Amino acid sequence: MGKQSKRERKDEELHKKAAGEDGFSAADKRFAGTLNYLARGVIIGGSLAVIAGWLIPGVDMTRMLGLGLLCGCLAGVTMKNVNDKKEGR
Repeated sequence: MGKQSKRERKDEELHKKAAGEDGFSAADKRFAGTLNYLARGVIIGGSLAVIAGWLIPGVDMTRMLGLGLLCGCLAGVTMKNVNDKKEGR
């Protein structure tokens, strides 16, 4: 494998990146965005629930965590819907 073939391959990769062709379709990118919002909601909801479980005496921590994760899922879906509505999708 010569220097020229390496250079050609590198030029092709740069051209693809510049054109925005990263191998993902529009549906794949939208699904990844949805997972991003869902993950953010779960992490934030679970964190807030555990902190609330520490501050409120006599509350079962696992129940608080479960409810926080559930509320985080719903919050993530809501954030995604609001963002889609703003972008006009």
